[in-house]
Amino acid sequence: MLNTSADTPKNTMTTGHKPPVSELARFRAQRLTQVYWITLVGLGVAIIANWKISADLTTVLILSLAEILLIWGLRDLKNNKVDQAASILLWTLSLSLTGSIVINSGLRDPALLAYPAILIFAALFGNTRLFISLFSFLIFSIIFVGATDIYQWKEFKQFTINWTNITDALIILIVIGFTVRFQALDLRNALKRLERENEKFRVSEAKASYLAQYDSLTGLPNRALCENRFALALHTQQRRGGLCALLFIDLDNFKTINDSLGHSIGDAVLKTIADRITDSIRASDTACRFGGDEFIVILTDLQDATQAERISTKLLRTLSKPLQLEQHFIDTSASIGIVLAPQDGDSFDAYCKNADIAMYQAKADGKNLCRFFNDQMNTLSKERFELITGLRSAIKRREFRLHYQPKISLASGKWIGAEALLRWQHPEKGLLAPGIFMDLAEETGLIIDIGKWVLQEACTQCRIWHDQGFDSLDIAVNLSSVQFSRGNLEREVKKALRKSGLDGHYLELELTESLLLGDAENVRTQVDKLRAHGISFSIDDFGTGYSNLSYLSKFDIESLKIDQSFVRKILNSEQDLNITIAIINFAKSLGLTTVAEGIEDAKIMAKLKALGCDLGQGYYWSKPLDAEAFTQQLQQNLSKCSADTSTSGATESNH
Repeated sequence: MLNTSADTPKNTMTTGHKPPVSELARFRAQRLTQVYWITLVGLGVAIIANWKISADLTTVLILSLAEILLIWGLRDLKNNKVDQAASILLWTLSLSLTGSIVINSGLRDPALLAYPAILIFAALFGNTRLFISLFSFLIFSIIFVGATDIYQWKEFKQFTINWTNITDALIILIVIGFTVRFQALDLRNALKRLERENEKFRVSEAKASYLAQYDSLTGLPNRALCENRFALALHTQQRRGGLCALLFIDLDNFKTINDSLGHSIGDAVLKTIADRITDSIRASDTACRFGGDEFIVILTDLQDATQAERISTKLLRTLSKPLQLEQHFIDTSASIGIVLAPQDGDSFDAYCKNADIAMYQAKADGKNLCRFFNDQMNTLSKERFELITGLRSAIKRREFRLHYQPKISLASGKWIGAEALLRWQHPEKGLLAPGIFMDLAEETGLIIDIGKWVLQEACTQCRIWHDQGFDSLDIAVNLSSVQFSRGNLEREVKKALRKSGLDGHYLELELTESLLLGDAENVRTQVDKLRAHGISFSIDDFGTGYSNLSYLSKFDIESLKIDQSFVRKILNSEQDLNITIAIINFAKSLGLTTVAEGIEDAKIMAKLKALGCDLGQGYYWSKPLDAEAFTQQLQQNLSKCSADTSTSGATESNH
């Protein structure tokens, strides 16, 4: 047996599937089918006319043969053999019409009028080879028929006008007319499609140009266009004289808004800020979005630096106005760094860098301020860069330390817990408090990795104390809003508890009021998941933020920590005393524990105890200690409390 499968293409013969037909091929087939049917109808009418009117059987025979061949070609057309069907149509018409010309009136025969139609068909449906071959054949036919007539090789019929001639002429005219109409429609549609494509291209080009130069969120010029505008301003300033200024604007605490309320609210804030900046500057100035929550304003035609400061102050007032988005009332502010041209730089990047340095100085001085750049600020910028670099290294080199400050029961004096406080053992600068580096850690996102380490270290140390006999001690850890919004807090807490072996009931997580007021639903979901593991929660620095009942009703909080700014002044300030009393009474009414921070002497401790405060922290008992020192002090406190209990018991028995 012959194996024919190897010789058969799998995509046609073996599968039975026809090759895919292109859109252009379908279009050609559709047009060719229309021409086929028009030609068939025309030939049919011509056959009847020549038979009934002229009784010209020879012409009828030729036209009938042509009709049969066209029907054969129509079958090929249905099988998607477009080129073959086109060849059959054109050669059939050429041969039949030429035959009719030869046997009838020669060059005077009306059939000669169909030659242009054949060439039109060939141009529309045939390839170059077919067109040239048909064109050559028709030219040869005309020359041959003409020579035959001239040299009398054959005697042609005398041309007389009758209804057959009229019918043939009409048929030829109609077929040519329809074909030309099809061609005109196709050309018109092609031009319309080309026009639409050109319009799409123009719109796309304009959009691409816009996106290349403008910020898609705010509609302000972007960094690239900002650089061009600043170069133009500098050039104009050099020609006319005067000063230019570049204001570098950065929103204060925008990361908190974005992390707590979500990116949609954050985007809405940026749009509003962009509108406010645009409305606050002169028509000759340019506002740009530099990236993130950073904006640049280019001031031109300034007489002196005071004018730049006045505009910056106006911007600060405008940007510090509260705004309402959906159900949120948001307080915003900004810090502005100012550089003057040409003295504060030699390139756009240099001006931006120096303005950025001045902006960070404004933040360091308290935020919602503007600062002019000076050479001393370069030193501060280098220190900030070195601090960020050092933070990244500190995680790898394990340079972080935890110190622990005791939480004391004011009623019994017993150490019942500890708050874990982060320190950085810098290789050159020594032990650094979190106030120096914590903002940078949150800004750069490094707080995620640092927070993981703090949780694990604190839980492990608490379990060590339990193993040493201090089995009722709990540990408190502060949380950053970034850990809620960008980290996987539940997973990290569970991991820390599992690895340390600490029961979740001994872990307390401290939240800030701003965190609770932000993306409340997200925070509440995570808090509920963590609470399922026995973890408790407290509000840190209560009274310094937006203290109200609304978020306390949403979150099941165990304790409130009274901020030390109130505690330290309760003996000298009636206002701070009243605030402290109000917080304690408020907490008691809700069944919450109160913890006073910053207790530094016995009088303050006694006053808080008399007011009904439950727990205290502060230097009166101990400053934050490393784990070893804390363990020693913990043992001493336990011994002291045991001795006090024994003395109290002996006194009662004597009575």
